[in-house]
Amino acid sequence: MSQPITLSMDGTLLNWLKEVGEPINSGDVIAEIESDKATVEIEAPAAGVLLEQRAKVGDELKEGMVIGVIGAAGTLGHVICTGLVPILVKSGTWRLVYFIGVVPLIIIAFARRNLRETARFAEQQQASDSKVSLFSIWGTPFRRRMLELSAIWFFAYMGTNNAVFFWKDYAMTELGMPESAASKAQVIAALSAMPLVFGAGKLLDLIGRKRGAAVIFILTAAGIVGSYTVKPFGFLVVCLTLAIVGITAVLTVMNTFTTELFPTALRGSAFAWSNNLLGRIGYWGSPFLLGPLVREAGWAPALRASAVFPLIALLLVLWLLPETGGQKLEDAARA
Repeated sequence: MSQPITLSMDGTLLNWLKEVGEPINSGDVIAEIESDKATVEIEAPAAGVLLEQRAKVGDELKEGMVIGVIGAAGTLGHVICTGLVPILVKSGTWRLVYFIGVVPLIIIAFARRNLRETARFAEQQQASDSKVSLFSIWGTPFRRRMLELSAIWFFAYMGTNNAVFFWKDYAMTELGMPESAASKAQVIAALSAMPLVFGAGKLLDLIGRKRGAAVIFILTAAGIVGSYTVKPFGFLVVCLTLAIVGITAVLTVMNTFTTELFPTALRGSAFAWSNNLLGRIGYWGSPFLLGPLVREAGWAPALRASAVFPLIALLLVLWLLPETGGQKLEDAARA
């Protein structure tokens, strides 16, 4: 997913230390800002590739402005695996799928040692002697917002978890497609989706978080329905590409809201509860709902019906969440 580079102070851009297209590690100094007090180094908030420089040298910048965008490696890995797994399964070496999953974990184990806290978080830690626990958010006014986001995460996972995962089974059993053709369609769709998924963050910045969410969630639902409706190979690939782009971009939308709607001190526990614990019930629970539907109606009707869940998630976004685009993090968290 894309990661915005957001300023925590006013100042003048003195210099870019990284160029567009250059790989970046989390914590790398990527730019220098001249504030009223001193020259401040701006660090990369995530690892990936610098996709955009939205500010020029000499620009007067305000706190909360997005001066650049990093394309984080997580999206790339998600899309690559979508295309790679069918090839490995087809070759008979399906156990390599487990090996591919282990490699990133080993890399993370070593890479995490070089990660540094953001300047904003470090300042808050120094200013406060008390530590925030996982359960602290339940005693704050942000408890309601966390529960609202949990519900949205739940429905988002319900609609996106199975859409691409079971498509090959559908194509082979209900369309009579040879395994080689089904695998080919998945690979083409995954590779076609790769350059498109990086545009999700840009879309959210251009037209706003809620309007961007509307576009992405609706395209996701349309891609899912089309993937289990149309039959010509070319149209199937197009719909499958839309589904992959949408499923990945939905995570960008949800991560953006979850990041911007909570103060720094509570953001970690908000993520843990809304995404990894309560919202994740939709992730592991969706196959239990889908199984009986598939047995009764078949793959196509069951998966088409699952497209309603992203639309429910969108309705909750539009109803419950404030617009956070163009706001300072402190103001967005109070919205």
